[in-house]
Amino acid sequence: MNRFTLGKWCKRLFHLHYDVRVTGEELLRDEHVHLVLPNHSAYIDPLLLFSEVWWMPIRPMSDELFMRHPFYGRVLRLADSIEVPDLTKSAMTREESARAAAQLSRIAIDSLAEGKQICFYPSGHVKTVDKEVIGNRRMAYEVCKDLPEGVRVILCRMRGLETSHFSKLKPKEWKWRRTVTMHFEDHTDEVRLWAQTMDRRTFNQQLENWYNQSGD
Repeated sequence: MNRFTLGKWCKRLFHLHYDVRVTGEELLRDEHVHLVLPNHSAYIDPLLLFSEVWWMPIRPMSDELFMRHPFYGRVLRLADSIEVPDLTKSAMTREESARAAAQLSRIAIDSLAEGKQICFYPSGHVKTVDKEVIGNRRMAYEVCKDLPEGVRVILCRMRGLETSHFSKLKPKEWKWRRTVTMHFEDHTDEVRLWAQTMDRRTFNQQLENWYNQSGD
């Protein structure tokens, strides 16, 4: 089974439980290379995104924990996922963590320059409070600061999974049919400007502001 067939089957299965409403999907269908930066509200986010854009050869960057999972790992390997080490490990010194993060940023930049579609989560983790918090994470900032020419940056805002059993938020709420919205917007010019004129934390705050907008 290839990734496209798997993506189509995942979409059918997910739609038995999720009422997924996608807007802005057409932005991913042009001839450009895309860097997709979603918010991260629940563990199921990557698989839902993968299934909704099954036709796009997107290469996700995924936490090492999921890469070692017997099911998720197989799916992620089919998608040619890039393994992201846990940079918060106590055994890692600050210098080692910084070097690993810089290496991942370089891999993403080089992959984009080679024409590969890339997706990763700027926050680097599933949110534990009711808002997306990126803090001082460096990867989105560094990649956007050195973005290859012609790459389009597409932000993705997902809603509806915050109280699901795949999230870290409480209270949990079971619904037989759960509505999930997935909204894509092109912010290439903005993120290029932010990355060139702002420090890392201020850049991340701009992303947080967009992710935390209400109305979807």
